[in-house]
Amino acid sequence: MRFEQPLLEGTLLRRHKRFLADVRLDNGEEVTAHCANPGSMQGVSEPGSKVLVSVDKDPHRKFKHELEIIYSGRILVGIHTGRPNAVVSEAVSKGVIPELAGYATMRRDVEFGRDRHIDLLLEGNGLRTCFVAVKSVTMSEGDAAMFPDAVTERATRQMSELVDIVREGNRAMVFFLAQRADVERFRVADQMDVEFGQALRDAMARGVEVVCYRAKVQRRGIELDRRLAVEIAP
Repeated sequence: MRFEQPLLEGTLLRRHKRFLADVRLDNGEEVTAHCANPGSMQGVSEPGSKVLVSVDKDPHRKFKHELEIIYSGRILVGIHTGRPNAVVSEAVSKGVIPELAGYATMRRDVEFGRDRHIDLLLEGNGLRTCFVAVKSVTMSEGDAAMFPDAVTERATRQMSELVDIVREGNRAMVFFLAQRADVERFRVADQMDVEFGQALRDAMARGVEVVCYRAKVQRRGIELDRRLAVEIAP
């Protein structure tokens, strides 16, 4: 996934009202950027951090700047929770994710059943239909990517929905995408949300697949890197 325009460099002044961030661009201009991340962004939202923002020229947007990347030291961390869907779907189309290879069709952002939604839906070629929930991971502890970074009731509810999908004879997968290059494994952050951890373990025990890949985050775009070991104790 490539950014449509070169990103602008700046310095994070503060994150506020959950979805907003004040940024001082390198040209001295101070702007308020939209921050598409409902989590705590623990470890990647310190004032003074170097950031990269994109610009949307849509005149109807209230905030034309979008916070895309925050530097954690020298590591670029993608914090936009909407980007992983594009990264994963692009990788599926290229056939570089063995766990999701061989399907005839793929759809994004699909509504199904009663008030249910899935990020990716793969069908065809005689394979069991696969429902994929994509999760953005930005938090780390040592060399481990950690999810979630805050209480996430929505993700917890979704685990039971994925179990229902498996019961109906389909495949269901939680695809964690770690948007940082300094991690080598994946773990559940039980200390942030123990209920999600329990729900994920229960879903795995009932046939829901769990994988984690690392992304290569660069100024020009974000692409899939490689699979990480998933270390989830019972």
